Amino acid sequence: MKNKKLGNFLLGAGALLLFAAVLIPLWRDYQYSKMPQSGAVGTGQIPEGKLVITAQRRNYRAEDLMLVIPKLELEVTVQNGTDYETLKNGPGLYEYAQVPSEGEDGNVSIAGHRDIYGSHFYAIDTIEEGDLIYLVYQGKVYVYEYEKTEIVEPNDWSVIQSKGYPCVTLTSCDPIGTTLHRIIVTGRRTEIVDYSENFEFKPKNDK
Repeated sequence: MKNKKLGNFLLGAGALLLFAAVLIPLWRDYQYSKMPQSGAVGTGQIPEGKLVITAQRRNYRAEDLMLVIPKLELEVTVQNGTDYETLKNGPGLYEYAQVPSEGEDGNVSIAGHRDIYGSHFYAIDTIEEGDLIYLVYQGKVYVYEYEKTEIVEPNDWSVIQSKGYPCVTLTSCDPIGTTLHRIIVTGRRTEIVDYSENFEFKPKNDK
């Protein structure tokens, strides 16, 4: 009798775990699908005059830009946009971002998922002092050094605005598995070099 009860308990527990394994990812997917810009910041009204779409940004084509983060063993092309369907294919360039070749104060802002569709930004919270982030664009390598990590509200657009210096901004949802907040990782540009096939993407600044 005891063995039968134990067997029924184990069967029930197994069924519950299987149900959760299917239901939880579906629920997360539903949450993301309801967001105007999944995995991104800016679900509220855009501040007037603060964000503009430049001519260079309008000419951007999906996968023109490559993002490399050695710390995360990440090397991925960047999609055009941050809507739900686009981010299924990988990290995307914000509509209001700049591309790396633009000016001295461009903010190359990129959104990505942490727990679904490739989970490219799963461990961006582990990026720390000295870590390097690279953007490869039009034959150049733009090198950025980690500056800071922030947690902000979903409607905070300020993180992708110009910061007065050239930078890269990576955004995703936080905590993992929710859409409650946004994690923001910023890197400041340190140099621009010519790209070649044997270019070494170092994980840290060794200067």
